[in-house]
Amino acid sequence: MKRRQFLKVGAVTGGVFALGGVTRIASRSASAQSGPVPTVDRLVMTNVVDNIYDVFAKGGKLDTITVQRARSGGDYIRLLAEHGLAYHLESLRGGERREVLLDFALTDLNLFHNYRALGVDPTRADALIISHGHRDHYGALPDLARAQQGKFKPGLTLYAGGEDTFCHRVLTMPTGGTLDVGQLDRGPLEAHGLRIALAKQAAVVAGHAFTSGQIPRITDFEQPPAAARLVAGPMDSVCSPAHFGATKVEAKPGELVADTFQGEHATAYHVKDRGLVVITSCGHAGVINSVRQVQKATGIEKVHAIVGGFHLAPAPDEIVAKTVEAFKAINPDYIIPSHCTGLNTIIAVHRAMPQKLVMPSTGTRVIFGV
Repeated sequence: MKRRQFLKVGAVTGGVFALGGVTRIASRSASAQSGPVPTVDRLVMTNVVDNIYDVFAKGGKLDTITVQRARSGGDYIRLLAEHGLAYHLESLRGGERREVLLDFALTDLNLFHNYRALGVDPTRADALIISHGHRDHYGALPDLARAQQGKFKPGLTLYAGGEDTFCHRVLTMPTGGTLDVGQLDRGPLEAHGLRIALAKQAAVVAGHAFTSGQIPRITDFEQPPAAARLVAGPMDSVCSPAHFGATKVEAKPGELVADTFQGEHATAYHVKDRGLVVITSCGHAGVINSVRQVQKATGIEKVHAIVGGFHLAPAPDEIVAKTVEAFKAINPDYIIPSHCTGLNTIIAVHRAMPQKLVMPSTGTRVIFGV
């Protein structure tokens, strides 16, 4: 399909696609950016924090990408892995360079250490993106905002996909009771100088990247985790049940409602002569749903790479099999799993599409484009 302008394509509920359609939620909000789908000449994607660090992971030049592992002159760089995810995204278009930080791991210890080890300077960031409101993705963000206050570029914006990014989350346990999984507090982030933007529709980020907007659920096999819950807030708050999804929910403040991850969004780039690079981060909305939403929003069919956590580690074999079949239909050039994808899914992808798979490891850099 020929590349179209965002403004011509419907987003979540149809109608005009307001590129950069950003909801104002505070005085320090971000302004919308409108225009065609941005294209970059080159994207360098660094996995700053991931679940594993494999010092034996192989790098090298593949057909259209280069994979670099975290080694320097034969000595291993000491990196820290944890159950969390963080990316550094550097893109080039002509002489124009942009840097975006996507997700912020579980702990500041690991994120800050790996930033230093990999030569990532967070003060050079042109934008920040948070994929959703789980601690293993936002954990170090409050500490980063505090540590870099006054050092970030003026007006630095954090893009989130919806109100529920900042709501209290818990998990229900099989034995009864709940496990508190935290809440990202928007107030301190703004107090430390960040602007917050809710990109419910696809938004251009720093002129190079873009977000998917909220993701319609179109597959019949991708479902959010059954144990995930949101804590309802007052009806006049951003965490009222009115913001938890398309279905009206009756709940009193403090009650638990099913977490549909309404505000989870994907991050993407269009790489010249290659296609889309789609980063799902955690994929609670469904990795296939996420890719299809980016294709729909951009009018671009060609997918160069599907990257990120696919949240299939706990999935039964039949769901993994359906996902792999959908991958084959999309036919990306590369699949680069991480975080919550699960060894079960990595093995299944390797069996079906071995030449497309790039194995995960903290510190991996993948270079897309020229």
